[in-house]
Amino acid sequence: MRAYRDWSPIVALMFAVAFAPSAHAAGVTATKNVESDRVQLHLLGAEPFVSKEDAAAKNITEGIEKVRGADPVMPDAASHPNHRLAVQLFNRKTSQVVTGATVAIKFGPSDDEGRPTGALVEVPVVVTQAVGKGPSSTTYGNNVTMPAGHYRVLVTINNGVPVHFNVTASDAPSMPMEHMNKM
Repeated sequence: MRAYRDWSPIVALMFAVAFAPSAHAAGVTATKNVESDRVQLHLLGAEPFVSKEDAAAKNITEGIEKVRGADPVMPDAASHPNHRLAVQLFNRKTSQVVTGATVAIKFGPSDDEGRPTGALVEVPVVVTQAVGKGPSSTTYGNNVTMPAGHYRVLVTINNGVPVHFNVTASDAPSMPMEHMNKM
């Protein structure tokens, strides 16, 4: 019994360290089904983008590669982006990642019920992949400026019906997507 009491502060400290919150918030993930696709929305911390050429030439092994689409908004841009708004699409029948879609994303402030309270902002969509992960990691999105609050996000796939998401952004830095996928 005595040995147990001597170890209890150490065990408590081990649990505190093991279960302490990380320096990054968990990020926000929401999923909806539309037609033949499953749409997964991610609200993450702003991340730098690299080209495939830079990743290869500089031996970069982690991060986000631009595949095609709009110009990325870098974390040090004048707009001070604090989040990455990204969508990943899956074929509902095969569960395969959809890599060739045309995706439009808009977001705007809302009340806590998801009702719009301001104008929508169009996100310049960059098609990306995680460095070294290939097509199975394809996402559509960009870094955006979203102060803490409630937002309504509209995602349109291949000019179809918009899919609506309601998310809450925080000012806390979020975990990059590559780390969320390891959880």
